[in-house]
Amino acid sequence: MICIIRIQSLEKPELLWDEIIAHKDMLQKAISNKGKLLYISKRRKYNEVSLFVHVTDPNFLGDFVALHLAKIPGVSGIWLINMMKPVFFPLPKDTAGMTRYTVTVKTYSPRLSEVYGGLLALRPPEGIILTYLAYTCHLFGDCIQFSLLTKDANVLEKYINEHINHIPGILRTTVCEIEKTSPFISWDEWQEYITRSSTLVEYDAQHMIDQFRK
Repeated sequence: MICIIRIQSLEKPELLWDEIIAHKDMLQKAISNKGKLLYISKRRKYNEVSLFVHVTDPNFLGDFVALHLAKIPGVSGIWLINMMKPVFFPLPKDTAGMTRYTVTVKTYSPRLSEVYGGLLALRPPEGIILTYLAYTCHLFGDCIQFSLLTKDANVLEKYINEHINHIPGILRTTVCEIEKTSPFISWDEWQEYITRSSTLVEYDAQHMIDQFRK
């Protein structure tokens, strides 16, 4: 399971970012063979950072949060978002000049699976690269989240307005710019978990678990 752990700091989130980067080896040691730190990101205009973690045992997250993340200086709150049925997409090795965005999708609940399928079926235009799609159900109605990369915010806005927002069952989309991202695994390691073709990825949880246990 991959979990997004949002860690809040009411004072200086940039210091929280530095603290987590400085403690990454300690945090990975705490996880041991139960999972892997994947990457950290920060949403613009939010006093928080998001830590993406793969774990083999969801129950382990409680102790990891309480005994380790909660004790990092500056932490004022923690929010866990599970990524359910995630799909990951091949990424270019060089993303220089590209900005990452997340899109949260509020849906009409009876059409949730149709919305998920509709998002999977879309092919973004040139200049937009999808990175992941997952059920999150992190707020009432806000049940799906996906992420993408682009160099042009205007192209993104047009894509969201003309294609995403017209999928039946979507009530609202919320776009958030990611200010910065720092990976904890190499691009080559990440490519082991996703296809190198242009087709969508079949998420193989057992393969990820086996890789992290090596």
